Amino acid sequence: MKKIFFVILTVVSFLIIVFWFFLKEERLEVEKSVPADLNIENISIEEIEIKNKNEIQYVEKNTPSIEEPDNVDNNNLPKSKKIIVPFTSQSPYGVWDEKHEEACEEASLLMVVKYLSGEKLTPKISEKELQKMVDFQIKESGDYKDSDMEEVIELAKKFYKLDNLEVIYDFKKEKIKEELAKGNPIIVPTAGRLLENPYFTPPGPLYHNLVLTGYNGDLIITNDSGTKRGEGYVYDIDILYNAIHDFTGEKEDIEKGRKAMIIISL
Repeated sequence: MKKIFFVILTVVSFLIIVFWFFLKEERLEVEKSVPADLNIENISIEEIEIKNKNEIQYVEKNTPSIEEPDNVDNNNLPKSKKIIVPFTSQSPYGVWDEKHEEACEEASLLMVVKYLSGEKLTPKISEKELQKMVDFQIKESGDYKDSDMEEVIELAKKFYKLDNLEVIYDFKKEKIKEELAKGNPIIVPTAGRLLENPYFTPPGPLYHNLVLTGYNGDLIITNDSGTKRGEGYVYDIDILYNAIHDFTGEKEDIEKGRKAMIIISL
């Protein structure tokens, strides 16, 4: 009886040793397959995908998604952009006679021209250039008032020999920031009273041109020649976009005008 008990004990002990040895070998094989830089203490069973008998792949849960840089918006544009464009009021010396009240197109074009040439503007330079543009138009066509965007392009070509400006029509508001992000200022025509600029003499101009020089989020930075405080003046993009209308031929119908803007063609 003792002999039988001894045999059974021996067999059980042998099986326990074999089973322990087998588990140890399996653990060693698993540890060899774990990448050296992986913290296995934080990995659960669900994170292990066994592809086949000879390969174990470890997949970490909650892998953080790649975040966009803080300076880029959802459209992959910089969140802000500022273009240094020289500023002038359309009345450099504050004399708001008929010529100066109608000179927003000329002043806007002058700012873009000086941006392209890298030159500065002073009241003396601005006044001289504005008067020359007005006189040129009167000589060419007999009038200088209320130009639409195509006519501003023609003035740029004839007076400044500038041929890299073009008009874009019927654009969505996102196009404004896309163009500014390229580093180019924009001229826009507007129904001036819709801009709600508190510095305009009430009730404000029916038709008005201004230069867009950048943005910060949904605020559009402008050089607005309609006021001496117009350098860097900021408009909400929705208010600005709603106000953009090209000249129709009659100021009273300005809100029927198409969306239009002059950009620097590449």
